[in-house]
Amino acid sequence: MKREPLPEEPKLSLEERIQRDIQADARFVFQSLLTGDVRTISNELLYPFALEAERYATPEELVSAWVKQLRMKRTDLITLYDIEVMPLEAMEKKYGKAPARLALDVRNPKEVWTAVGNLSGRPAVLVYRQYRDEFRAFAYTD
Repeated sequence: MKREPLPEEPKLSLEERIQRDIQADARFVFQSLLTGDVRTISNELLYPFALEAERYATPEELVSAWVKQLRMKRTDLITLYDIEVMPLEAMEKKYGKAPARLALDVRNPKEVWTAVGNLSGRPAVLVYRQYRDEFRAFAYTD
């Protein structure tokens, strides 16, 4: 019996691969936040991590702060509709400057990417930069 060859995956450009990888990671982060499972994602982030106007040096500090914030929200009523991934410069052209409360210290904005999640009609932004051979989130605001 002759086996059919698997269809070849289309060749992706570097930018398309970055977008795909960040989109998958951002979906995991947003879904974890909506289920209240902050501990699972805390070790996958880049530190110091900026959560709104505060910076957290360790996963333990971030988990504690995020759990307190999530406790005040009805995340069970929030739906993740879509995630748009783009370089920081493109996000700023489309939506305006990143909020000052994040205090982003961006030395090379071309290496910074954003994932803008639509959470029941409200934007939430994860900011990514390269860490070794992958991109990791280092800031969040909603």
